Amino acid sequence: MTKIPANVSATGIHWPTAQTTSLQNVVFNMNAANGTQHQGLFIEEGSGGFMTDLVFNGGNNGFNVGNQQFTTRNLTFNNVNTAINQLWDWGWTYTGVKINNCRVGLNVSAGGSSAVNVGSITLFDFEINNTPIGITTSRTNDSEPAAAGSLYLENVKLSNVGVAVLGPNGPYLQGSAGPSVITAWADGHRYLPNGPVEARGSIAPSKRPATLLDASGNYYTRSKPQYGSVPLSQFLSARDLGATGDGATDDTKALNAAILQAKEEGKILFIDAGYYKVTGTIYVPPGSKIVGEALATVILSAGEYFNDMSAPKVVVQVALPGEQGSVELSDLFFSTKGQQKGAILMEYNLGTYGGEPSGLWDVHTRIGGFAGSDLQTEQCEKTPDIEITEASLVQECIAAYMSFHITKFATGLYMENNWLWTADHDLDDIRNNNTQITIYAGRGLHIESQRGILWL
Repeated sequence: MTKIPANVSATGIHWPTAQTTSLQNVVFNMNAANGTQHQGLFIEEGSGGFMTDLVFNGGNNGFNVGNQQFTTRNLTFNNVNTAINQLWDWGWTYTGVKINNCRVGLNVSAGGSSAVNVGSITLFDFEINNTPIGITTSRTNDSEPAAAGSLYLENVKLSNVGVAVLGPNGPYLQGSAGPSVITAWADGHRYLPNGPVEARGSIAPSKRPATLLDASGNYYTRSKPQYGSVPLSQFLSARDLGATGDGATDDTKALNAAILQAKEEGKILFIDAGYYKVTGTIYVPPGSKIVGEALATVILSAGEYFNDMSAPKVVVQVALPGEQGSVELSDLFFSTKGQQKGAILMEYNLGTYGGEPSGLWDVHTRIGGFAGSDLQTEQCEKTPDIEITEASLVQECIAAYMSFHITKFATGLYMENNWLWTADHDLDDIRNNNTQITIYAGRGLHIESQRGILWL
């Protein structure tokens, strides 16, 4: 964007987006001249989402964002007027952010004290350098809505920051000329064992298990692998190996064979876009690396094997109980087709010890509400006037037993941007009005890990 004149409004990416989406590995170069009207990322609405590994250079606003909820990490802002301008949110988590040589680090004052637009902001492992105002807020003791504008800061490092938190009438928290660390500080409503309190000031930080930290004491993070330096010869295609992904053919044997072949040859399995109908368990052995195609690779359980609530069966099983090693899975959907009363969409047994943990990035469960699921408006439109009992509920709409089971054997697992969604509306309603539906799924995420070294 640097060749666009500074006085011309310009946006790098407009991203009013939805759940399960992610944005990664983007550098925004904007005109940094005086009076610049450039913004890197603009979000004014939506229900996201996840973003990571973004760099913003120059411009008026780096991050100009409003959305229901987001998790964002590893963002770097250099020489931006306002690094982050928070237009609104319900709740937003920032971690691993570095703000360098900006005028304002984070502006959460939208709406003013009488109509605060920001619900809550959480900052972990944050860094602000050479920036006169770290955070500016409109929250006061009398602001409305009463619970809005909440801030939670933990392990925030400052260097040459004039005011750390600036309120409407003056500083709430002073900065420092030299290096300093805000161990933990909060402004807003907190819920404690003896009830809610409203407070502004330093608090005790949350406890950080050493096993979850990196060498610097920050929470460990690991970006989704892009495999950009891996040659084409090191990939296998599930389609080339006999899977169809047409949503009708039974791909159980072909998909299992493809996964095993890729593992045995030490290659990465690319599961091309498609709906891979399976009528038995898909086994992912230790050592597997599997990547789907954007948000268009779906493993779809079907049939009576997954339809006994008294004897649930696993759709995708990562390792057998007691197996050790590592896996990398990314860009995959696990779903069910029609009544699947005994389907556990994913079971994770793998123990990863030492070195990098295993990872699940952009791996989602989506139960119902899409074309081909047989769990749409036609089958499962909501019935608000009927009392739901065992006798009255629509049996065909019992669509899963559990989304994701992390068993007692599992440890060393890093999960990032994973949505476990049971549909409340029809995404592909032909009338295009997101009709609400009623789908039944017994359980979401069940963690039984006995060692418990997990990052969520």
